[in-house]
Amino acid sequence: MLCSSTRLFRRYLSISAISSSVLLSNRFSCGSKRTLFVSSQIPSFSSSLIDTRANFQRPIWSSLRSEHTMASQSKTGSIHDFTVKDAKGNDVDLSIYKGKVLLIVNVASQCGLTNSNYTELAQVYEKYKNQGLEILAFPCNQFGAQEPGTNDEIVEFACTRFKAEYPIFDKVDVNGDNAAPVYKFLKSSKGGLFGDSIKWNFSKFLVDKDGNVVDRYAPTTSPLSIEDAKGDDIDLSTYKGKVLLIVNVASKCGMTNSNYTELNQLYEKYKDHGLEILAFPCNQFGEEEPGSNEQITEFVCTRFKSEFPIFDKIEVNGESAAPIYKFLKSGKWGIFGDDIQWNFAKFLVDKDGKVVDRYYPTTSPLSLEHDIKKLLGIS
Repeated sequence: MLCSSTRLFRRYLSISAISSSVLLSNRFSCGSKRTLFVSSQIPSFSSSLIDTRANFQRPIWSSLRSEHTMASQSKTGSIHDFTVKDAKGNDVDLSIYKGKVLLIVNVASQCGLTNSNYTELAQVYEKYKNQGLEILAFPCNQFGAQEPGTNDEIVEFACTRFKAEYPIFDKVDVNGDNAAPVYKFLKSSKGGLFGDSIKWNFSKFLVDKDGNVVDRYAPTTSPLSIEDAKGDDIDLSTYKGKVLLIVNVASKCGMTNSNYTELNQLYEKYKDHGLEILAFPCNQFGEEEPGSNEQITEFVCTRFKSEFPIFDKIEVNGESAAPIYKFLKSGKWGIFGDDIQWNFAKFLVDKDGKVVDRYYPTTSPLSLEHDIKKLLGIS
């Protein structure tokens, strides 16, 4: 996804890249065809994406543990100070990754997140491996017993099914008294909102070239989204050809549980058919979204296991309303005017980026299924 500022991986890899993406302006006249996507006459909209993630800061280098032997830790100053086991039981000194940016992930072969994460990890690795990125995968069977195989079976699965080229290490524990030292280090460097413990398979830690842990991401955070994390711009032309459901969300609203639950059900059912849900936190209604971006995404990922992207917190009404919401509201008015009435108002956008419908906050996401199927071309 192109963006108008350097992405997170690019920031740590020292890669310069600037795209032509610009903010959506008010150039759209009431009579013009509206689209969220780039055209020769209309600029694209860019918005800060914070996809589900949590915080973390300090050094780290890939860790391994055999079934009977935990990885040793010589010091606690950097990830480079750890020695771990590879899938064959050989010692690996993580100092070999000095000068590399690391993405460290606890993986599982039988998780609902397996396909999407392994697929995107392969894409990220292919794109950045020659520019200094290494992905270190640590199998773990602590979450739902979803990594029951031997090291050889795990490696065979990852390499055969997903063509994984990055190293798969020895199976480890990531929580509890027997947690691998490298994971104790990672968690102490970057704690989660609800404690240090890893919440599920595919939690992610980003480590800079000096071995410092610079960020932590929730299990549901898409690997590709990490490329654009930290408030960098997202060019919505990325979603060309997708049907979009755009929602202003809140964590402490009376409608939070029902909406997030049903949004998850819609996304799970139709994501492979071309549906994307874009969630924009907003604190303008009853101050029911007071948290930071990190707190919001941690809440959504931990409580609801949402996999769709959570964007930067914005305003949807008033002079400071985000340009995308000015555009959405001008495309589809509400019965009482343009303003968004409350949390969880919904806009449906077709594959060409045109706003085709607007729904009230009290409209159940599942009740939109017929309209979504129509736009997706599903009978």
